[in-house]
Amino acid sequence: MTQKKYQVFISSTYTDLIEERKKVQEILLMADCIPAGMEAFVATTEEQFQIIKKVIDLCDYYVLIIGKRYGSINPETELSYTEMEYEYAVSKGIPVLVFALDDSVKVSAEKEEQNAESKQKLDAFKDKAMKNRLASIWKDGGDLAGKVAIAIMKAKEEIVRLGWIRGDNYSTESLERIVKLQEENKAMSEEIAYLKNEVTKLEQIPNLAFEGYSVEITYIRKGYEEVTKSATLDKIYSYISLEIGEYEVRERYLEDLVAQAVGYSQSDYCDSIVIKKIINQYVIMGFLDVWVDDMEGEIYKLTEKGKKMKNKLNAFRNEG
Repeated sequence: MTQKKYQVFISSTYTDLIEERKKVQEILLMADCIPAGMEAFVATTEEQFQIIKKVIDLCDYYVLIIGKRYGSINPETELSYTEMEYEYAVSKGIPVLVFALDDSVKVSAEKEEQNAESKQKLDAFKDKAMKNRLASIWKDGGDLAGKVAIAIMKAKEEIVRLGWIRGDNYSTESLERIVKLQEENKAMSEEIAYLKNEVTKLEQIPNLAFEGYSVEITYIRKGYEEVTKSATLDKIYSYISLEIGEYEVRERYLEDLVAQAVGYSQSDYCDSIVIKKIINQYVIMGFLDVWVDDMEGEIYKLTEKGKKMKNKLNAFRNEG
């Protein structure tokens, strides 16, 4: 199997985190990733920021390192260029991994924000970024490197990205395989079109279970008693749809999300048939798209209908 490499953009303020950035670069290289840190070229003008956006567009993952400085501020947006990079990566649906320095760690004066307004902006930025699912706190360079290593491995396992493959890896045999896959893909597309038509028919069937319909998932582990927890299909979907967001996710990760929605840490030792039935129900209802990747297996993504239902279930409403 051809080895993919994933490009990772490293974003942070620069002069105060030079050593930490080096450690993160080394870890990413060891993890078969391509660091794209734009060293010595952090954005300080709009023109430079436009160049950096093009680099971010080519990246599979985005690593944000937050220290105790906010960085140079764009006069038009009144945001630091680091925060603008973060917002751009989020807007492009690039998986973001956040690492913020522990507040209790003491740093030298030149590495800490002295301007009161910039301190407030840094605190607000940090609070926002730390709400990301893949976020953690670090205390020193070694701790940061270890947490980046774990997070990037987890991200590669859970969140499907295109990655990069060397052009010379495609031999004549590989090209023939690509042609074959294209033919199979055409056949699958025709089958999917047929199945979507069948799903449309199913959607017209009355009484498809969803809101308020309770399901039970049993957890069994050797040496422990059987445990059963229940939740409604809409509550489970509310949880998993927020976690999926704009990402494409593997089947195993989706099964873990269903288990978590009910109250288990992961799907191991759960009744897998019930979990698969729940996921299949969301496919039937048109909330999830599913397809088979030759290397990744079954891949799922929210449909436009699924996104609308996610927003409906998770919106805050006034009482009365």
